[in-house]
Amino acid sequence: MTARTAFGAGTLAAALLTATTLSGGAAQKGTTESPSVKRVEPFTRLTARRIKPPDGVVSGMQGLCPDSLDACGKFSAFTSHFVTKYTIPLREKELLILRTAYLSRGNFVWGRHNITGRKAGLTDEEISRVTRGPDEKGWSDFDAVLLRTADELHMSRFVTDATWKRLAQRYSDNQLVEVVLIVANYTMLSMFQNTLGAQLEPGVTGLPD
Repeated sequence: MTARTAFGAGTLAAALLTATTLSGGAAQKGTTESPSVKRVEPFTRLTARRIKPPDGVVSGMQGLCPDSLDACGKFSAFTSHFVTKYTIPLREKELLILRTAYLSRGNFVWGRHNITGRKAGLTDEEISRVTRGPDEKGWSDFDAVLLRTADELHMSRFVTDATWKRLAQRYSDNQLVEVVLIVANYTMLSMFQNTLGAQLEPGVTGLPD
């Protein structure tokens, strides 16, 4: 059965037009992201927290999800693991986090890791380049693989065999698991902080857009 028979000429043309728009529209508009990777849909960012913080808590996750709540205590322990007990190199962890924050529009995560990324050895130019993705000139081969890992998990919730094999050339099995959990954790944090209205601390710069 031909494509014309299956879809009809008009439907096929419409499908081709849609595909062309999706693949080329971003590039035609001059955005900084790869045409094949779409960030989450934009939203109106909250200017205040949606819930009242516990007494004495000024900022941070404790103001949004206090440890006095059982789920929050467990969540805090999980997400804190990636701050103190990671095993991949810090600079590589920060690349994964920044790309995840950018794709997830995680302003609070970006603001924090814009700072920690510099401490880990990323330059201002590299942090800016994170927004343009793994195919941008200037990345080492492995830096590009890390950014592509974040992109693949964002797009399809799956790391392709080709990317996985490249990661496995440097990382142990436990570190491969850690890479997926890092992206998952900071995706979840972005959802939570965006929705609950986490506010940047004074002097902290958020996402470039």
